Amino acid sequence: MKSRKFNFIITIFLVFAFSNCATFSKKRFRKEVQKLKIENISRLSGNYSFNPIKKYYSLVKPEAKDTIIDSLRNNNAYIFLLNQSLNQYVKFDSISKTKNNFQLKLTLENNMLKVKVLEDLVVIKDTTLTGKYRNGMFYLDNKFLECNGIPYLFGGCRNNKRRIGLTKNGNLIINEAVNNEGALLLIIGAGYSYNLTYEYKRIE
Repeated sequence: MKSRKFNFIITIFLVFAFSNCATFSKKRFRKEVQKLKIENISRLSGNYSFNPIKKYYSLVKPEAKDTIIDSLRNNNAYIFLLNQSLNQYVKFDSISKTKNNFQLKLTLENNMLKVKVLEDLVVIKDTTLTGKYRNGMFYLDNKFLECNGIPYLFGGCRNNKRRIGLTKNGNLIINEAVNNEGALLLIIGAGYSYNLTYEYKRIE
């Protein structure tokens, strides 16, 4: 009997987990984005502005409206790409809020994306991310998933993921898909999901 109950819980969890995961959408920037081919995905390599020049977002649920906040976490291209925790990006806040001349440098080769922050052409941050080409963009592997309680019974899950691409004029696009769902005894509670995208200017 206990085994059957356990299997039931696991089955319910898997059904909801896979049906409510964060989903990407090009709805807001479809007309702006290039459809890169696998043989020229390396065009993503280059220097870009540290802060965005434009924002696009798409609400999947109205409840998300108040959760989309212009913060350094979303404006800062380095932190946005890395998908770091609150404590990590707050620490970097103190550096990036001072007067600076930051640039983001990307180098993509063999599914390895080297991400550097330059200040007056001096490297102050250096990280390597992995990913894969799909549907004209580069999908990062650094997905985030966090669950509490017993998901979809007495709890919920938060997850997000990112992909990058280029606009038709060569600027960088970083697209984030977010989903946050919860429930009480399989009664799906309030949650939100959205796509948030920033465009960063290419620096020649």
